[in-house]
Amino acid sequence: MELSNLNIKNGLCISLGANIDSKFGSPLESLIVCKLKVEEIIEEWEDQSISKKTEKRKSCINFSWSSIYESSPHGVENAQPNYLNTLVLVKSNYFPKPSTKSAKLLLKNLKKLESFFGREKTPKGKKWLSRCLDLDILWWEDLIIMDEELTLPHPRFVNRNFVITPLSEILNKEQKIKKIQDKRWSVD
Repeated sequence: MELSNLNIKNGLCISLGANIDSKFGSPLESLIVCKLKVEEIIEEWEDQSISKKTEKRKSCINFSWSSIYESSPHGVENAQPNYLNTLVLVKSNYFPKPSTKSAKLLLKNLKKLESFFGREKTPKGKKWLSRCLDLDILWWEDLIIMDEELTLPHPRFVNRNFVITPLSEILNKEQKIKKIQDKRWSVD
């Protein structure tokens, strides 16, 4: 799916989910703590890309967080607790130029955060296990990556209600209605 059709072409989107306790507490407590940590990671990631010319300018990162939603585990064979999910759409004029290298650096930092919360590596051949924290980059502008480590945009995000529901909330917050010359209304 082309992201421009979703009015989200410019920006970076990351999903967060949890369905078991982490070292910070319940899934809800974990997501609350994690939101601040994700913002710190993105700010540091952006700082690394700011050149000396733009260093004097104050960076302004816009974090648009969704509410936290509860969803049933997807694709599981054994019973699991429900997940709590949220996502953030991030925009900034000073992000590094979208590239595989920059996206993988961000992913590496997000995976370190998962480990910090207590997430263990998923055994080979297993998927959709319970997690104390699951962080995924869903897309970053028009960047397309397809390899074993990272696929962008995330290939199945449009089929996941735990992504689409919070995403629709964020997009509704960001839309602005303006009057156009022929007195009809338009949504940006």
